[in-house]
Amino acid sequence: MRMLRFIFSRTFWVQLGLALVLGVLGFIVMNVMLRGFTRHSERIAVPSVVGIHMDEAAMALEAAGLKPVIMDSLYSAKGQPGGVVEQDPASGVEVKGTRNVYLTVFRSTPPSERLEVEEGMDAGVARILLDVKGFPFRERYEPSQELAGLVMRVENRKGEAKGPEDRLAKGESLVLVIGQTSSEPVDLPDLVGMSRTAGLSKLKQSRLSLGSTRWLFEAVDRTDSSEAIIASQLPAYTSGRQVQEGTVIDLTFGAPLAAPDPSVKTPEQP
Repeated sequence: MRMLRFIFSRTFWVQLGLALVLGVLGFIVMNVMLRGFTRHSERIAVPSVVGIHMDEAAMALEAAGLKPVIMDSLYSAKGQPGGVVEQDPASGVEVKGTRNVYLTVFRSTPPSERLEVEEGMDAGVARILLDVKGFPFRERYEPSQELAGLVMRVENRKGEAKGPEDRLAKGESLVLVIGQTSSEPVDLPDLVGMSRTAGLSKLKQSRLSLGSTRWLFEAVDRTDSSEAIIASQLPAYTSGRQVQEGTVIDLTFGAPLAAPDPSVKTPEQP
């Protein structure tokens, strides 16, 4: 009986009316807020940012209500470091507000690559490898009877020889040295007694090639190696002997000469 009286009382209907009004108001407020948060009805044309620096691109996208995201980077010697090379979605596409726009940019530092070009490799294969790896190069030919048409070495712009395991920055300029035959005779130099540095320089001046090397001692450091003394050469030197340009000369190295002790006086010294 009490329940029935409460249901038919004015208090119940007032409370029920207030609950309905509050419920409707809450639904309206929540719907308005949800629309403002998701921005279903807002469509934004994506601006074009390809070709400009990623910092400027980020500012332009954020000003349009979009979120820039750097997804990937690639290297090109001709590309502007940090410049946008690709965007997704493309410019002009209409998207919902706060949408991510993914950018691909040029990286500022080139990646490194293993050279993988070695002495004796076919010159044609070496050219393809250097092209594929992104190393610009020029060719230089030197006389060599054994390596005619083959790779003698690869040099950097400073003239330093680089081996197949060396890692170089992509885009670094190189010199591909290729052997070629020659029938021109040259004088065979006498290299015995010279230091390794002087002997190799003399070989180059004489237009001859370094062949196999043998060491009669264990070099401790680079100085030991460069100052090692040439103990013998093959072909052996004889006065007036000539060989073909590019002939390979095998060398045997001995220990460097010991520097004189300044504390030890010779008989001539007072």
